[in-house]
Amino acid sequence: MSNNPPAHGVTTTEPELRLTDFRAQDLSAVHNFAADPLVCRYSTWGPNQLADTQKFLADALIEQPHRRLRAIMLGDVLIGSASVLATDRNAKAGELGYTLNREYWGNGYATAAVGHLLRLGFEDLGLERISATCDARNAASIRVLEKSGFKLEERSTEDPENNKGRVETLVFGLHRT
Repeated sequence: MSNNPPAHGVTTTEPELRLTDFRAQDLSAVHNFAADPLVCRYSTWGPNQLADTQKFLADALIEQPHRRLRAIMLGDVLIGSASVLATDRNAKAGELGYTLNREYWGNGYATAAVGHLLRLGFEDLGLERISATCDARNAASIRVLEKSGFKLEERSTEDPENNKGRVETLVFGLHRT
């Protein structure tokens, strides 16, 4: 078996997990996790009102050349969202993020989704470096990033306050090999 992250649409060790384009009919499934205070507790957004989720989904339906915003699917069930964005095209740098419905936490799905995102970022977007940030209290996300090969590069409290106040933010990075 290859050690490379899986290609878009190719199954991983979690055979039913894949990233797909969002669809308009995904609103209820997206809002189910985006409105959950536990899912959003370490995020700079949420919990969402329905209008927030509608805006997110409308944006997700617009394909943009510098980003890949995808639904995380387990079989036919939408269990989260995942994105990779080119933040500096000259430096070939980008950032990724992911959110899972809490019913699916602890099963390796976030790590599998990050594998998909790395392939999209490095191969599809041509990035050379991908970063990810997370709240320093989010031990599960830290483990996902470390298992995916990311290295801690910076600790910061200089970030502007989000809707939850000032927090310590960790910045992780991974270079294309």
